[in-house]
Amino acid sequence: MIATKALRHKEVQRRMSKCLLIPVMIMLTLSTCNPKQAKKLLPENKIKGNWAFLDGRGNYNEAFFADSSFITYNMAMGAAPEFRYFIKNDSLFTNTDKRKTGLNRIAKVEWMTLDKVIFTTEFSRDTLERISGETITLGNTDPLTDSLLFRANISIRYEKFLIAKGILNPEEVESFKKDGTIPPDIIEQKK
Repeated sequence: MIATKALRHKEVQRRMSKCLLIPVMIMLTLSTCNPKQAKKLLPENKIKGNWAFLDGRGNYNEAFFADSSFITYNMAMGAAPEFRYFIKNDSLFTNTDKRKTGLNRIAKVEWMTLDKVIFTTEFSRDTLERISGETITLGNTDPLTDSLLFRANISIRYEKFLIAKGILNPEEVESFKKDGTIPPDIIEQKK
């Protein structure tokens, strides 16, 4: 008799778990299909995309951040290897230091706007600005295989970047292209 009651109890529990499982699965499916809910569940990666910056030595760089990896391109050195990354709170973690295992904190992240972010490391403070509206960037080409097209486009973005920053004006850029004339203030800075 006790064994029969125990078997009935187990059978009732099994049926109830099946009955509860179906509504729970339906609710989960519906909640993930709702675009507003999906946005709440998955935080947006604000850093994803193409960025431009001048490094501590004044070299023009571009960076492309994908979902979990990034690559940088320096006009003097070319493309750097691809690294993994993630951002948590106000810190950037990467695997750039091959002597350490896993992802390590390398920079403090300070958002100025959605299109401007500052990375501060123990060695430098780089202000990255989002690149938008360009066709040939690190995000959609390989600088090694599309080198001519990529280099032509990066040179155009570099000029625009220097003009936007007030480092050069359009006349100085044209003069350099035509005659190779370097502006006097830049010559003075090199001394």
